[in-house]
Amino acid sequence: MQDACQETLSFTARTRKWAGNVFFLCCMAIAAVQLSGCSLFNASSPQQQQQKTTFTGSSQPITYSTNPHDVLIRTFYGGGLNGSFSLAPQISIYGDGSYILGLDRQGTISSDTLQQLLSELVDTDGLLQLKRQQFLDIPDQNATFLELSLDDKQIELVYGPFGNQQESADDLDQYHRLGQALKTITETLTGPTHPYHSSTSALLVRQIFHPDLTRTILDWQLDQFTLSQVAIFECGIVPPDETSSNAETGCLKYLIPDYALLLTAPQLQTLKLQLSNQTEGIFTEQGLYYDVTIRPLLPDELPSKTIAMFGSAQGSYRGIPLHEGAIPTPTPTPIP
Repeated sequence: MQDACQETLSFTARTRKWAGNVFFLCCMAIAAVQLSGCSLFNASSPQQQQQKTTFTGSSQPITYSTNPHDVLIRTFYGGGLNGSFSLAPQISIYGDGSYILGLDRQGTISSDTLQQLLSELVDTDGLLQLKRQQFLDIPDQNATFLELSLDDKQIELVYGPFGNQQESADDLDQYHRLGQALKTITETLTGPTHPYHSSTSALLVRQIFHPDLTRTILDWQLDQFTLSQVAIFECGIVPPDETSSNAETGCLKYLIPDYALLLTAPQLQTLKLQLSNQTEGIFTEQGLYYDVTIRPLLPDELPSKTIAMFGSAQGSYRGIPLHEGAIPTPTPTPIP
């Protein structure tokens, strides 16, 4: 009888221990599910889910980002051999309906107006179905470059001198539709605007050899880097020139740079004070002269770590890498 009772007590203890383990495992499983649910929620929050929308009021659904940092439509002008250097796009339209003209003016169109514009570009002008992307049959001429980001597609269209050679009727029709689309974009942005201001800016530096001495020449005051370091980092080393009186390169005068340097807030404040809130000036350092430009960042440029510029002799758009922090020491080019 005593043995039976001990066996019963032992069984009961084992049962309780087993039940406790099961309970512990169940709690761990529930916690894991909850944590997993939190992780999934953070990875796809309602705010992120709402950053894209699909407009169904046109002949075909148009999906686009509503993020104020995502560019839907952007235009540049240039690219020709004699084209000028542009510090910024002509037009940038963002997913929330805000738009910026150059670096100067900012405005907003309503969601309905934005969707109507997208509908005209996609339905009326058929920009997503064009059979060719470049309408430019005179080489080395300036053109308008149109960047579109719709339906998860990145499209670049080029509108320039066209029809000077033998072109098909279909190509000419598409060319005229692209021209009408560019006109529609411009005419849509006719509302009130206000000055554009950015809290972040990039520094652009190029060495010059014949400064305008009638202008005020400023001394470089920042000690985190030298003007020579920035100029070489962004534009490369100026090669020796023994045959002319002007050794400067076309970088930041006609051509886009290799990089752009992001300024910290204190650095930006110091330069603004020196420049009396202007964006460009001539500085001197160790007997050399440099053209210095403060380039305000557009809303998409800091998140993407690229700067939108356009230069001459450029056949397509590419963003300029935005560098933050210490300037890398240039590596000498090996001599073959």
